[in-house]
Amino acid sequence: MSLCVYAVATLLAVTKLLDVVSTLQRIDYPRAERNAIARYMMIRLGTSSAACLVFVLAFIIIGVAFAAAMRGGTTMQALFIIVGVPISIVQGAVAHCNWTGRDNFITRHVRTLYGILSRAMSR
Repeated sequence: MSLCVYAVATLLAVTKLLDVVSTLQRIDYPRAERNAIARYMMIRLGTSSAACLVFVLAFIIIGVAFAAAMRGGTTMQALFIIVGVPISIVQGAVAHCNWTGRDNFITRHVRTLYGILSRAMSR
């Protein structure tokens, strides 16, 4: 099981890196970013600095979760894998969407969910 935890941690880091790199290639100016929090950070810090900060924060979170999974036994390792795999799939799908400029199955559904949540929060 430990090998799977290492693999998922690596997958999380690599797909986040691909997400960040593809975002930097796609974004010409901060207002083009659809994520409101990321857009705010890009406006305040600059696009490259914000993207690097996001990657560093994600890497720290992955590291802390990885350490907790490795120390927590089989249940924690299983939870890390169960949560980490879908997150890495979504990150990979976002990177793919950024590079191709077209939504895929996952990003289409995430965008729909984001729209529903945005409308609900603005009420």
